[in-house]
Amino acid sequence: MDDLETKLNKLRVAIDAVDDEMLDLIRKRARLAGKVGEAKQNKGDVPFYVPSREASIIRRLLARNAEAAAAEHETKIPDESIHGIYREIIGACLALEHPMTIAYLGPQGTFSHTAATRQFGAAPKYLACASLEMVFDEVESGRATYGVVPVENAFEGAVTPTLDLFANMERDIFICAEIQLSIRHHLFTYAEKLNDIEVVISHPQPLGQCSSWLAAHLPKAQLMESSSTIRAAQIVDEAKQDDSAALNWKTCAVVGPYSVVDQSGLPLMQRNIEDFHDNTTRFLVIGKHDSPASGEDKTSLVMSIKDEPGALHTLIASFAERGIGLTRIESRPSKKKLWQYVFFADAQGHRDDACLAEAIAEIQNKPGGFIKVLGSYPVSKAL
Repeated sequence: MDDLETKLNKLRVAIDAVDDEMLDLIRKRARLAGKVGEAKQNKGDVPFYVPSREASIIRRLLARNAEAAAAEHETKIPDESIHGIYREIIGACLALEHPMTIAYLGPQGTFSHTAATRQFGAAPKYLACASLEMVFDEVESGRATYGVVPVENAFEGAVTPTLDLFANMERDIFICAEIQLSIRHHLFTYAEKLNDIEVVISHPQPLGQCSSWLAAHLPKAQLMESSSTIRAAQIVDEAKQDDSAALNWKTCAVVGPYSVVDQSGLPLMQRNIEDFHDNTTRFLVIGKHDSPASGEDKTSLVMSIKDEPGALHTLIASFAERGIGLTRIESRPSKKKLWQYVFFADAQGHRDDACLAEAIAEIQNKPGGFIKVLGSYPVSKAL
């Protein structure tokens, strides 16, 4: 035992020395970031937050981590861990350059909140908003530096309120980054067993993403929609505190993220009840600018054309003829004229790329053609 304790003490001393060295290097990085901030301040019109630069840093470090592990025949540190560590370091350094406020669809603990903290770290001030429109308003007014809004789920499709806000947007707001968040849903309840549950409450998206599990395990339960997953938990806790409430808190359950345990008293009954375990929701970061090219980018567009046979083909042809891939395209009512639609598309490449710029200009010049660039930004990966 003495030999083991001696060995462990030596290893702990070595770890402490590495920690001290890492802290010194982080402080050195922070000083350099501060100088970057001073240079940008003197320039005046240069954004402090540059998603393309951050994406390049993360991509380089992930590649270096994989190469080093392979060369030394060691287990690779998971990409998610490297991403999380450096997001916090980058976020802390960025906060030293320029304090930021990040608006998101609240309350605290929602997937939107998780996505925001995943992108910006713990350093900024976070502003919970009651609606998506409020997120846009906070950014437009300058009360928030950036906003985070959900745009689509891999299995449930588009978040239409977000698209509608973009479709009718006459604001000086751009998409400057995207976040892909792996989604895990859990079941929370005060009930002692599944058979006791009569009502399941959540936001419509989680209810849809867990529909098969709910149908198989709680076929008789009533599904009740709420404005957010955290609000669903609050509804149950409020019923628990008020015996006269219409809901019986003992027979209610909530579907939501693990953060429900931090935001309410609801016990966790069942983990990972999502129908697809590779479920991912995509979020957009909105601000007063988009991002310079990073080398692997996409550009979000909203466009329309004169309503006639082949109208959609006319729009798509401008991209296809130049070999530009569209990773997403869908229509929404314009809400300006009956049966008039606009098309949302994500195009591969940056709007400054020659081919994409040509395609955008060509659509703009077509009879009845309209196109607006919502923003160019680095491609992200699900973590």
